[in-house]
Amino acid sequence: MYTSSDFGREDVYATIRSYFNDGSGVRCYNPNDTELNSTSWFVDYIGSFVTFITLDDITSFVSASQIEAFLENKANLELFNNRAISQDVINYYITQLFTFNPTFSLLNLPGILLCSPDIPISAYSSLNEADTMVILDRRKEFCSRTVDPEVNAALASNLKTITDQTFVNLGNASSSLTKAQISSVSSPKLVVSLSTLGSVTTWSQDKATTIVQTITTSGYQINSAASLESLGSLVVGLPSKSIEKITASELLTASKNPILVSNMVEAPKVLQGTFVKKIISVDSSPAKVVLNVPDVLAPEIPPSVLVFPKGPADISVLNKKTWTRDQSNMFLWTLSETDFDIEQLSTSVLQGFTCTSVQKMTRTKIKQLVRACRPRKGRAKVELKEPQLTCMYNLLQGELSQNFTDYPSDMLLYLSTKDVQRSNCRSYFSALGAADFMVASSSLNKGQQQLSEAKTCLGINGLSLSTDNLEVLGSMVCTLDSSYIENSDPLILEKLKACKDFTDSQIAAMERLLLSGNTKYGNVATWNRQTLEDLGNLPLYFTRNIWGHFRATTKKRFLKGFMPNLRKAKTQKKKLKKLFKQVTPLVARRAAGCTVGNITGVTVSDPSFPFGYDLTQFDLCLDVPVLKENLNAICEKVDDDDFQKVILEKLNQAYPSGVSDQDVQVLGSVSRVASLDDISKWNITNVDTLAALMKTEDGTWDPAKSKEIIMKYLSTSGNTLGSTELNVIDSNLCSLDTSTLRTITPDSIKNAKLLNVAACSLEQKKVLYEISNTSFSSLSGNPQDFYNLIKGYLGGAPLMDIVKLSTQNINMDVDVFRSLDPNVITGLTVTDVLGLIGEHLPDLKLFENDTMIQTWVNLQLQSDLDKLGVGLMTNRTTAEPSTSSSPGTATSHEATVQGTTSSPKTTQASSTSGGQKVGPSPTFVVLSVLLTALLQILRLPA
Repeated sequence: MYTSSDFGREDVYATIRSYFNDGSGVRCYNPNDTELNSTSWFVDYIGSFVTFITLDDITSFVSASQIEAFLENKANLELFNNRAISQDVINYYITQLFTFNPTFSLLNLPGILLCSPDIPISAYSSLNEADTMVILDRRKEFCSRTVDPEVNAALASNLKTITDQTFVNLGNASSSLTKAQISSVSSPKLVVSLSTLGSVTTWSQDKATTIVQTITTSGYQINSAASLESLGSLVVGLPSKSIEKITASELLTASKNPILVSNMVEAPKVLQGTFVKKIISVDSSPAKVVLNVPDVLAPEIPPSVLVFPKGPADISVLNKKTWTRDQSNMFLWTLSETDFDIEQLSTSVLQGFTCTSVQKMTRTKIKQLVRACRPRKGRAKVELKEPQLTCMYNLLQGELSQNFTDYPSDMLLYLSTKDVQRSNCRSYFSALGAADFMVASSSLNKGQQQLSEAKTCLGINGLSLSTDNLEVLGSMVCTLDSSYIENSDPLILEKLKACKDFTDSQIAAMERLLLSGNTKYGNVATWNRQTLEDLGNLPLYFTRNIWGHFRATTKKRFLKGFMPNLRKAKTQKKKLKKLFKQVTPLVARRAAGCTVGNITGVTVSDPSFPFGYDLTQFDLCLDVPVLKENLNAICEKVDDDDFQKVILEKLNQAYPSGVSDQDVQVLGSVSRVASLDDISKWNITNVDTLAALMKTEDGTWDPAKSKEIIMKYLSTSGNTLGSTELNVIDSNLCSLDTSTLRTITPDSIKNAKLLNVAACSLEQKKVLYEISNTSFSSLSGNPQDFYNLIKGYLGGAPLMDIVKLSTQNINMDVDVFRSLDPNVITGLTVTDVLGLIGEHLPDLKLFENDTMIQTWVNLQLQSDLDKLGVGLMTNRTTAEPSTSSSPGTATSHEATVQGTTSSPKTTQASSTSGGQKVGPSPTFVVLSVLLTALLQILRLPA
């Protein structure tokens, strides 16, 4: 006997499904039978059980040719107006509805059906202004969880007259209005609507700038905390010079408003930096600065401002803020003088761990800091660089426990076999599985080294890795070659989703594995948009071998969601360029005119744009007026180099007399394909334009082009290389002549962030070192702070200054050591190097194959190297002539006092006997480096 508890609604639906599946056509329907010709078929026979229906069910119950009769029935439409129904079922219904009747009125779609992404854009674009407002209201009511820029743009394009009420009705969709529509609104109306406009969270910079310019040129003053706050999200369009005009006290008041601060975070970095700079000017003492500057804007504080006087800083205040690594380096040492709970330190504070910053701490506190950097659930990873990780390992040598999860996973890369007990090797590799193998220098070959040891530990033979193996190895799979990927358990694809990049051979292996059909993604014939979504980030790397198996409509739908996520994650431009080339079919359309469809503001708002256009069609379908109106949006979405060149060609047509600052600011990565002739036509008169062009995420600059841009900026009266300019130019500083670099003032260096000058020539580095040495002269009595601030410029320091540092217990890491002038390195004695690198001494052995380190080693006597106790071996067989002091002899170097401008010459210093320390000649140094490099090449396997 059965009761109601034995049968559920699912069981009843299973019976219904079985009945309607048992036939060649739709059952219980006959258009010629008055008793069976009802078009409300879904209501009549499926009813409330529609929430169980799947896409396979609906297509088997009613064929595509038969469903037409039921689609427009109002009762059926109301039945499918149910959030409990699968979204792919609703989308299928909508697709079929508009396929059979492209002119079906949106006004007849109930509730949530209006939210379907499968409604054709033409259905929105064809609405009149009155109906547009109706649909806008209904979408705001039912589709608040759905944001479709293309739909918003289509609806906004229907509006002919823009009033303050229009902004209210549009809400967040106001950002879809064109610049022309915005410009048609009078300044008084825009001012009245500021509260509405300032609450829109999706403004592009060009449109926000248009609104701000319109109201300010008509007299609206932004000169106080209240007026700045009134802009709301429109602050992203504010020029940095406007911040300069507001008093520091007013900005300090404004900084207490959390809404303003959250909006400021979305503004360009140069605006944030100007805002913070003014707040610092209120009181530049470190304690006051960290109190006054909003937590999320703390990264804009110059590291030199964070030099705390002797005594503990307020760690509880520092711990609430977001910091860069260079900043947290400056104050982590203060932990040695507090009893703050190390476990509670934020990830951005912990990333300041260096051998320099912890040198005054007890061994117990150092161990606590290392442990605090371990992976913790629900907490962001502490991002550490290789020198920090090797420092941790060096400090813990001889005291490492077998609880490997107590350490930063990346640090485990540097453990040797002697550190891991054989019985614990599995737990070691399991903990290592959370590491980022890309942190380690490629020369160390950690991937292959660790894989070999893991195979021995786990008993792996051959190229096949089991599910258990893969679970243990974790991120080590990112280092595997193609043979392992193809021959291992298909679970490897899931593990590969966490990888940051792949080689071409790895990509090819993943594709072969997928195409085999022996994965959970099934046979190629079953693949759809959901398949692509389930593959996570892997589609970013796919080639035409995979993309060729998807229809254009499927790819377009997928890219609509995939591309915004990639851009939000700041995916490298070179990857986006490659993706576009691979996802686009090779066959180009040959036509005398535009056949795909004219590019409009609505077209550009599609997140998948410009997918569907080949180069020829992109050129033919993009009109100059459309480009001018939508330059920001087009430049944001177009990544292909050839497409970008088309944009620049048309831009030159649009503005033959020169491109304005405002337009140059939105070029993004398009700027990188510009010629010197193109750049000569750009206006680069303000720092906002310079900053926009120097964004690192838009790609690297050819030195000649970056030099042209910077010099063009400097040619405007009043523009200099101040701290703001240095912050935005950063590594592109190396494209400038030394004569230009000499115009930088010590204060500009001091008040800037630490600059990346690694790519500079030796002469450029010498100039920058001289200036920075003066910049931080006041810290001559505090070697740790002095070193932290000047280490990036030490590549230009003379021998005497480096020797002076070797006496001050700074624990220079190997990366900084290798960046020194080669002639300086070869002039250092064993004693000097030991004094310089301190706790990083074992790293000399770790990187002994580095050309510069090998050169230095081969200049030393073996007896002197043996004193270091790390196993370095020299190929030098003879001692120096007796007329000169031995490199291993303790030598007193004549050095300049820190804080004074040092001579860039690398002359030999005086010895204790009054003679000279005879260093190797430049010719000898060059020959030695070349010989060392040659020996390395000869050692390579065939």
